[in-house]
Amino acid sequence: MWNKDFVTKEERERRRNAGVGVIKSAVTITMPATYWSVLQQLQTELGKKNASETMMYCILEIATEKGIES
Repeated sequence: MWNKDFVTKEERERRRNAGVGVIKSAVTITMPATYWSVLQQLQTELGKKNASETMMYCILEIATEKGIES
């Protein structure tokens, strides 16, 4: 019997691999306006597209400096 909800092993694997790499999440970040101002200055200086990209860069740089990430 045909089941419209059945997904083949190959399709399941394709779907799983399609989302690999970026995790999107709706998160509220609360910090004083002065920190947002510094983040915007860093964004401009580093040539990043948005605040998220700037934060990712900063996190990776600190993690590399601390030896957490290589």
